[in-house]
Amino acid sequence: MVARVRSVVATVLAMVLVLAAPAAPATAAPTDVCAPLIAAFEAVRQRIVVHNAQPNVFDQNQTAALAAYNAEAAQLTAEQASAQANAQACVDAMSSLASGNSTLDVNPPPERLLATLQNAKDKIPNGFVPPAPPVVGKNWRVPKNSPPRDLYDALRADNPGNLGNAVLQGSPRPVVGGQDPAYPNLVFGANKKGASAASPDHIVPIAEQLNMPGFLQLPPEYMYVVTRSPVNFQWLSWKANLSKQSRSVAGMSGVDPAWQAAQVQLEEQTRASLEAAIARLLASRPPTTP
Repeated sequence: MVARVRSVVATVLAMVLVLAAPAAPATAAPTDVCAPLIAAFEAVRQRIVVHNAQPNVFDQNQTAALAAYNAEAAQLTAEQASAQANAQACVDAMSSLASGNSTLDVNPPPERLLATLQNAKDKIPNGFVPPAPPVVGKNWRVPKNSPPRDLYDALRADNPGNLGNAVLQGSPRPVVGGQDPAYPNLVFGANKKGASAASPDHIVPIAEQLNMPGFLQLPPEYMYVVTRSPVNFQWLSWKANLSKQSRSVAGMSGVDPAWQAAQVQLEEQTRASLEAAIARLLASRPPTTP
């Protein structure tokens, strides 16, 4: 009887990728934005199916074939772990950016904008160091002659745009005649369309986001999502938004102290969420990104 040797790793089991669900009803899901990474995971899974379908019993004269089989199994196991980690990190990051008790969701950028964002990013030299943060009370700025200016302009254009009656931070658009929490002696007036004169505000300004650790190393599609993330939007009155501008709410004067204290806390929480999402995304670069 011919002795037979069974492969040490006879079968590679494809692990199930657990995708986090969006935090709120949405028209797009974090899995849509992470589609390239999920597709990369699926491609590895299909290769594992092919590998597992191969004969996995070898006789004592087939040591070379056995070694090749096991080497392929080890390689697929490593690729699977990496692909799963990349996809899961992306989904986790996008899920956190889509949170904030909002009816908005994360969405990938339009294809026509990707080249513009990439070209703008390419103008930033390697080793560029963002300037120091402004002192409290001063606005975050991206000077016109600074390397990231074109990128800032592309990300800032029509951002956030018209959000209609979206729920932001758990609150619907304020109603006409409703009290302004920033200025309790004032109420929301009406705009030309009859809706309340409320403005969607970036809790953490885009100019500050460009200065966050790792942001300028993100692929353009991730930059777009981060700067339009639902977790970073809230409703403010026009007066409050104009007063705040692109600075910390801590620098505002003449506003309700309790509202200001709550806003400072919200700002700190949102900043931490954005920075954590950026860190996750840095670990999950799309396969097509150089």
